[in-house]
Amino acid sequence: MNEVIIIGAGAAGLAAGRRLYEAGWKVLLLEARERIGGRIWTDHRYGPVELGAEFIHGAQATTWQYVQAAGLRTQAWGSDRRFARRGTMLATDDPCIALTYQFYEAVTTYAGPERSVADVMASLAEPDEPAAQMTLRWLTNLEGADPARLSATALAHERRTSTNGQGNFHLLDGYATLVTAIAAGLTIKTGAPVTKITWQRGEAVVTLIDGTQHVAPRVIITVPLGVLQAGTITFTPELPATKQAALERIAMGHVTKLVLWFDRQCWEPFTIMSTDGKIVTWWPVVSTTTPALMGYQGGAAALALAHMSEDQVLTLALNELTSLFGNEVRQAWLGGQMSAWSNDPWSNGAYSYSPVGMGAARAMLAAPVDDALYFAGEACATNGHLATVHGAIESGHQAAEAILANQGTELIA
Repeated sequence: MNEVIIIGAGAAGLAAGRRLYEAGWKVLLLEARERIGGRIWTDHRYGPVELGAEFIHGAQATTWQYVQAAGLRTQAWGSDRRFARRGTMLATDDPCIALTYQFYEAVTTYAGPERSVADVMASLAEPDEPAAQMTLRWLTNLEGADPARLSATALAHERRTSTNGQGNFHLLDGYATLVTAIAAGLTIKTGAPVTKITWQRGEAVVTLIDGTQHVAPRVIITVPLGVLQAGTITFTPELPATKQAALERIAMGHVTKLVLWFDRQCWEPFTIMSTDGKIVTWWPVVSTTTPALMGYQGGAAALALAHMSEDQVLTLALNELTSLFGNEVRQAWLGGQMSAWSNDPWSNGAYSYSPVGMGAARAMLAAPVDDALYFAGEACATNGHLATVHGAIESGHQAAEAILANQGTELIA
């Protein structure tokens, strides 16, 4: 019999499995998708491009221990940000840019009573101020959030407490190479959606969609927050009220990404660009064999695109790129692909964010239940590393270490 069953073979599940496997435990990972990696999804059509998680965030991120052990190639990403309004790139000395950075700094270092990002911004500028609008779009996009719910207090706290360091880095051969490295040697069953967990101290019965059952004394649940919130997996007995309250108090963010490939580069070099268009952010992809641009949008903008067809979104994106860079982009365009994470039933969103009133919900979500159910995933991060691969990895390590030590803080049903 397996000693631990892990539900989900994304970063958290794989990290937990790796830690237990190396300690000599018999572990089975169950993954709903037909691939491993979860919200890490690398496309190789024109060389590696990330349809999900894309960057290693920070020079001290936990991710590096696996990257370096596997000898994976990386490249530092630039930090210069350009801005565009009404289809035109702004000059670097445009006063709107300096004011946008000023507003961004004020929000992300906010230290007053708990307020939403939208509320703090309203206290700083009139709603029709272009820099205020740009700042809200920037933060909404980055957090995948509703700014009227996103806590400025929590956002500032997360930035103060995070220890991942500065900078962003690409995996030049794709994030999938990291997934493969962590998964080496693990027993993983893909195409295995879990629908029910019947549990008690000492035994958990995990039922798959086809009726197959697997049994183990302990289960680590690493599925995304959106899946737990949707009730895709039922628990018998029900989860404790404190756990259910935690699920209600954390918010799931929304992100839609799209990549467009070209047969030649027809834009001046830039690292990242914030716009006031339907496609909120653009950046060139450095790892592809042909020039490519990544479009990224979070929050309501992501949901709006998720409700459109891929062809409609790509047409919209091409129109906006034509306004920015001229008609040559149409002639050079090879095709594109959209990934709308809110449409994915195995994620139901992109990553979590911290709404006003969340309190200690992340710690409550991460807490084990009766030494039978353990939880991991980026939504369980309490150190400011939410919404990141390294935060997911750390949570997987923590769940595995709690099992190994058998000293997790327990919530008794």
